[in-house]
Amino acid sequence: MSTVDRRTTALMRRLAAVLFAALAAGLGLTTWSSGEAATAPAEREARPELLQTGGSTQELRSALEDARRSCSIDALEAAIAAIEAHARAPQADAAAWTLLAEARLERAQRRTLLRGLTVGQPLFSELPPQLREDLDAGDAAIAEARRRGADSAASFRVEASLLSQRITGLLSALRYRGDIERALQAASARAPDDPQLLVARGLQLLLAPKLLGHDPAGALTRFERAHAAGADERAAIFAGMACWLQGEQQQALRWLTTAAEQNPDNPFARAVLARVAAEEPDPFGRDVSAAEATERSGR
Repeated sequence: MSTVDRRTTALMRRLAAVLFAALAAGLGLTTWSSGEAATAPAEREARPELLQTGGSTQELRSALEDARRSCSIDALEAAIAAIEAHARAPQADAAAWTLLAEARLERAQRRTLLRGLTVGQPLFSELPPQLREDLDAGDAAIAEARRRGADSAASFRVEASLLSQRITGLLSALRYRGDIERALQAASARAPDDPQLLVARGLQLLLAPKLLGHDPAGALTRFERAHAAGADERAAIFAGMACWLQGEQQQALRWLTTAAEQNPDNPFARAVLARVAAEEPDPFGRDVSAAEATERSGR
């Protein structure tokens, strides 16, 4: 190989490393999906209590988590409406606007819930309009939170996640990677043991190609810490993937069972659990079908 060829290869590897690192960080804070999917038939109805707008920021945060767990667009819409009314009230503070940004992020994540996981690839080559709308609204909410003095770990975590959702290829990865990493570092400085940040760092090891730092064992350590720190079912899903990539099917089954038990309404967790149990060759890679989304094993 000539000197020019070696330099070109080295440059492409560095650029690829930039892309994969940005994508992994983004996936850690957002979702495990690789594309937009239609609403699952298995969604539950939005609960009426989410329509109440008189609660505190903490109460509305709990309502948002309930909506996320339901995997229902309708529930998320109701939560967003309540949180936005709260944020626009005269007495609203930076935390209320940070929560509104997070609510928009969660709805963006829900749009990709049923798509399979593809290591090292952007979620989209072009952002769908509805996703872009949620990201724009989330960015505006974070900007307002900053104007009101937001300096919390949550605000930086959400900021990094919103930016990462905009990555559609190498150029956008290069554009956003610096801001994403700065936001992640700021969040880590304020809350180094935050479970969602641990998941993000684990995914940087899990999703990178073998030549660019792929380390499922190291990733699993971070997912285990995140789970112990109270992470939601997504940490257990990724721990299952880390085990599966290492050929540890029984451990993968254990983690995926944990994920499905943590949130029985998550169709991705249920579907991948069934696939691993059936010894499918690529249980994480393909989209969740409508039939899988409605399947409730043992329920």
